[in-house]
Amino acid sequence: MSGWIKIHRQIVDWEWFSDTNTFRVFLQLLLKANHKEKKYRGMDLKIGTIITSRDILAMETGLSVRQVRTALDKLKSTNEVTIKTSSQGTIIEVVNYAKYQLTTSETTNERPTNDQQTTTNKNVKNVKNERSIFIEPTYNEILEYCIERKNGVDVNKFLNFYSAKGWMVGKNKMIDWKACVRTWEKPIEIQEVNEPKKWKAPWS
Repeated sequence: MSGWIKIHRQIVDWEWFSDTNTFRVFLQLLLKANHKEKKYRGMDLKIGTIITSRDILAMETGLSVRQVRTALDKLKSTNEVTIKTSSQGTIIEVVNYAKYQLTTSETTNERPTNDQQTTTNKNVKNVKNERSIFIEPTYNEILEYCIERKNGVDVNKFLNFYSAKGWMVGKNKMIDWKACVRTWEKPIEIQEVNEPKKWKAPWS
């Protein structure tokens, strides 16, 4: 069996909540009731109904047949369920099942996707905002980065230059100071190495 059911927190105020046996039987009926219309041996079963018997419910709940019968009588007396007998077994219908289970379930099934999408969008926006917030580097941070890259950049000159410009690059606020440091690196001079001349014998 797969899927799930919904139980409102207000069930703690339900008159049968503290009646362990009655609550157990009712919960079992909710779990086993049809969540969509179906046919069973020539019979049309509505949403919220279940074909069962006291013996089966007793086996499933661990209660005695007598305890199940008493619990069903209590549920029937407060119009929580209706009970009909047929040649195929006892048909128990959970009153208002469609209202409290099916409708809310369908609505809830759609919400996680929407909520998840909304949350994802918010997370993406937060990431973008975090990336757009520039934090001015300290002298030591720039120095450590230059030492790491062994680029020989004058840290004081770099720091003074961009501090005076308000850490602006053109008309835009700087985003990545490390990228700016890299633009200050001197290109490595490629020296041409002449291949040694091949020795030739004087008589060749």
